[in-house]
Amino acid sequence: MTLTTVLIISFFLLSTLGTIFHFTHSWFKNGLILHIFSAINESTWEHMKMLVAPTLLAGVFQFIVFKGSFPNFFNGILVLFVVEILTIPLLYEPLRILLKKVPFYFTILIFYLAIILGIFSEYYILNNKISIFSELVSLILIGIITLKFAIFTYFPPKIFLFRDPVTGGYGDMNE
Repeated sequence: MTLTTVLIISFFLLSTLGTIFHFTHSWFKNGLILHIFSAINESTWEHMKMLVAPTLLAGVFQFIVFKGSFPNFFNGILVLFVVEILTIPLLYEPLRILLKKVPFYFTILIFYLAIILGIFSEYYILNNKISIFSELVSLILIGIITLKFAIFTYFPPKIFLFRDPVTGGYGDMNE
């Protein structure tokens, strides 16, 4: 499969799984691993978190399909990851400040735009054989980012990114 084909499939994988992870917390009340990746409230952080597991799964899919074709593979996944999770607050928070209440369809558009920008960034990195870090460092950074999302699920900082606009709470899974 070509790079473009794999990334198009990855887009649909990320979009579908990311959307599903918005609802899995309410569908399944128990499950430590599931809640690490599911949105447990409506905070900006939890919407960023909806892309963690799908990105990891897309990375596994790409790793299997590419079979070592890209010496900068983990750099590409790291860039995909970082662009996705940064795009959401960078677009949503200014809108929230300006509009006070961001329309639902804007939040959906921002989510899919984050995926699209991430995929395009990954394409650019892989296609141009750019390595920002060594592959080992990139893999470690992916792990650290994932671990941070897991930790902050249970111990969220009391800052605006983690505040649920519906309840006013900060990640309490019993809300």
